[in-house]
Amino acid sequence: MPRRAVPSDSDRAAFISLWLRRLGRDEARREALEAGNLASAYPTAADPQAALSEEHTAFAALAWLDAHATRLGEGEVAALLPDTRIRAGNSVQKLLWKSRVAFVAALGAHLKLPSRVPKWVVMASVAAGHLPPTALPPVKSAPDAPPPPPPYLVTLANKPSVLIDRATRGATGWDGTTLQYREAFEDGLVLNYFEKETTPEVLRQHLQRLDPRTSDVWRLLTAKVLESERDDVFAPVTVQPAELARALGLKPHPNGSVRPRDIVRCTESLFHLERLWLTMPDARGKDEKGTRKRVLAVMERGRSKIIDGQEVPSSWTIVLGDWARYFPRTYAPIFRGLVELPANSSTNVWTKQIGTELTYLIRETSDAPGNVRLVHVATLLTRASVMPEVLEMREHRNHHRAIERLEAALDLLTTLGVHAGWRYEPGSAAALDAASTHKFFGVWLECFVEITVAEELLRSVAALQADTVA
Repeated sequence: MPRRAVPSDSDRAAFISLWLRRLGRDEARREALEAGNLASAYPTAADPQAALSEEHTAFAALAWLDAHATRLGEGEVAALLPDTRIRAGNSVQKLLWKSRVAFVAALGAHLKLPSRVPKWVVMASVAAGHLPPTALPPVKSAPDAPPPPPPYLVTLANKPSVLIDRATRGATGWDGTTLQYREAFEDGLVLNYFEKETTPEVLRQHLQRLDPRTSDVWRLLTAKVLESERDDVFAPVTVQPAELARALGLKPHPNGSVRPRDIVRCTESLFHLERLWLTMPDARGKDEKGTRKRVLAVMERGRSKIIDGQEVPSSWTIVLGDWARYFPRTYAPIFRGLVELPANSSTNVWTKQIGTELTYLIRETSDAPGNVRLVHVATLLTRASVMPEVLEMREHRNHHRAIERLEAALDLLTTLGVHAGWRYEPGSAAALDAASTHKFFGVWLECFVEITVAEELLRSVAALQADTVA
């Protein structure tokens, strides 16, 4: 059905003039409207054209009431009112409106409205004073907002879980020949990137697509495993790629749905994690290899569909591998703000990884007195998986960029609430001031940073430590 044409200003003016003439009102304005002089018709209005439109809507609503409502006589109105005195808190208007009757002053009569009245007629009539405010539909009270989620996720923080977290931040640190990831300070544990019936060359191509979002997905998965029952970390959990995308805080489609490309990204992260195998530190001789355990086992996949040329299962039912039973179960509170922080800039990536490592450090030093922790710059950069990038900057004489990026990340972590403030330890600050330009970068790497831990985080870590199951 074609839409009705919007009336022109001259049509609106003619309609208003007709009603003003009928009601015997505002002759001066009527003459100005008939002359087409809106400024004279609405001398006090900031926007005469808007005032014309508003008055036209009011008279259009009045015309609707005049055409569709039923006029009542005095006796009919009196029969609707009680014989006794009207109690306080009530009114004649309220009582009459229970029968959908209202006195319309512009028409000088009581009108009984039909059961259905267009919403615009009601709104415009109340705004113009044709109908009482009681004619407005009751405002629906908004449902109680759900309580905000806690500011952090409880994730596994034992040695294998932390190793997996670091390994899945990107391809840096992986051996492209052996497809293995190992760390000097995690003796005996090795991660392998492996998939049956897939050639090493194809696996290398997959490995190059690792990005920091995969480590976020790993922490989300361990948090989901721990949600219901921490004593049974081997209970299967079911996740959907769209669910992970929302938990990562990825920007939704304008229609509120998850963007297809983000569903694909989360699916790729799940495939990455499925290809990870953990070599246990149980080898007895130099030539003997340790036992291999899957990082996670996929019990079931939902029905697949093709998105952007890739097969995407609708859901994944997974369970942690047997490796989880061989290590003490320790936990860490990872801030949701870190998981949801977009990995769309180098500073954000550093912030995510440095913030995660600071949280692990705070957990490891939970028994230390006070709320200040000393952090060695080089150690923090190494554990945050950004030291190769730092050394590359140094090689290209852009070491000042590394310093600026670390400081920007620490500032952003303050904003996110991961810590309550930071500064260079006074002795380190003095060493930096005294260092020559040539030695400045080396001195900076050996500096210590003082991190002030928020009291809330200390309490949370203490509670998690008390809940640790050996």
